[in-house]
Amino acid sequence: MKGKIAGLLALVSWSLPPQARATPVPDCKVPQMVVSLDDGQGAFNGMMHGGTWLVVRNTGARACSVAGVGPLSFEDVHHHPVAVTWQQAVPAPAMVLPAGGQMKTALRWVSGNVFDPGACMTPATLALPLRHGRVRHAFAHALCGPARSPPAIEQQPWTMGPPENG
Repeated sequence: MKGKIAGLLALVSWSLPPQARATPVPDCKVPQMVVSLDDGQGAFNGMMHGGTWLVVRNTGARACSVAGVGPLSFEDVHHHPVAVTWQQAVPAPAMVLPAGGQMKTALRWVSGNVFDPGACMTPATLALPLRHGRVRHAFAHALCGPARSPPAIEQQPWTMGPPENG
């Protein structure tokens, strides 16, 4: 009897359409992910302020999970960490990024030396950690803050879809 029930369950599960079967979605891998920056046609820039959309696109042939995406970081030219203070640092939610799909977050910062005393720095790269490596993108923007503190970066929550104007 148990064998007949197991056989019936197997037959029923294989008769379901592929999208109805529970199959785990693999983690996103570095080679299939592309990071880009989009300034929103200047919508983020103002007096002594800058910003950009950080856009992450799955260029792979299959959907992948971004559940393993860690918090963003900045690096120098040797890929050493650059200290910044994150305001509302938001890890990517546990969501599936379809093939060709995009997710985005807005980043904002002080771009001019308005502090007395102040200091500015320009990180070489922005890094997005995945479970299996890091995706990097050049970052040539000045980040400014008080002289004895790391500059502050504000990050908005991650959302699906292409960037909008700031």
